[in-house]
Amino acid sequence: MTEGRIANVTYTGTVITGSQLLRRKRFWFGLIVSFGFLAFFLARTNFHEISTAFEGADLLLAVAAVPLYFFGFWLRTVRWRFLLRPIADVPIRRLYPVVLIGLMTNNIAPARVGELVRAYLLGERQSMSKTTALGTIAVDRTFDGLTLVAILGIVTIASGADAGVKAIGVVSALLFVAVTTALVTLALSPVRARVWVTRLLHLLPAALAEKAEGLLDAFLEGLRSIRNPWMLLQAAVASVASWLMEATMYYIVGEAFHLNVGFDVYLLVTASANLALSVFASPGGIGPFEVTTREVLVYFDVAGASASAYALALHALLLAPVIIVGLVLVWTTSLSLRDMLGQTPTVPVATTRLE
Repeated sequence: MTEGRIANVTYTGTVITGSQLLRRKRFWFGLIVSFGFLAFFLARTNFHEISTAFEGADLLLAVAAVPLYFFGFWLRTVRWRFLLRPIADVPIRRLYPVVLIGLMTNNIAPARVGELVRAYLLGERQSMSKTTALGTIAVDRTFDGLTLVAILGIVTIASGADAGVKAIGVVSALLFVAVTTALVTLALSPVRARVWVTRLLHLLPAALAEKAEGLLDAFLEGLRSIRNPWMLLQAAVASVASWLMEATMYYIVGEAFHLNVGFDVYLLVTASANLALSVFASPGGIGPFEVTTREVLVYFDVAGASASAYALALHALLLAPVIIVGLVLVWTTSLSLRDMLGQTPTVPVATTRLE
């Protein structure tokens, strides 16, 4: 597979790459999304009542739950290793810092730039094609989405929610089955699947179709591991375990704020809030996370002030420790954060023969 760069775009006398222009647009779009959701959140917030909720919370218990979040990402690193194994057997101790740096970057930059940073770091450290690394990351993130959709569907259907909410669960379950079937089909019959998908891609403009075709090859390469049923099972178990670990952290923080709701509600918060972050690519998920978390809790009869205080505290505990640890890890490398943000995988334009 060869790699090519996006064509240069001239703007007010300065030459910038198409990828840089796209990142600038995503940056401003992410900020607009954050401000919009925060405005909605603040409009529904009573700060005096929130202050009272914080005063009554056991903040030490909330902070004590943070290691569970890091352990959850360790489990996701295990899953990524399973996906990488047909390409390169990378030890967990080398992958985990890469995952944390990528997560830190997602927390401070919009548009999931951290995934590109992960691909760049892995490619540099393991002498691996960055595009291939990006393909495994795309599959890795797909596992996250499928796991969250499955949790949302199962818990919503099993909960005591009304018919409208249960309908969301049914749709989520159907979506899970459809996407899982499509992924398995792509993995087991990559050549045939590539032919059909390429025909659809050719409906796009030629330049865009060429780049999309290269990205398709990278994604199919990342699917190699799930052709092995044992590896697929291992990756699925690690994925479910990681999100249950994160939901347990949410539960402990909820106990610190005396929300008095069941673990199933925290599973719904985990699935809904993180799926919202996938849709609205704001820096660190600030805005969409708070609104989604608050509204799910309010639906289950948690007082608005307590739900708002919990959402703010939980998100701070998710963001701050990872940013601190990520910056320390960046400091220990030979690259600066600016270097990594400026060095992203190029878009492949040629195809690879799949076996």
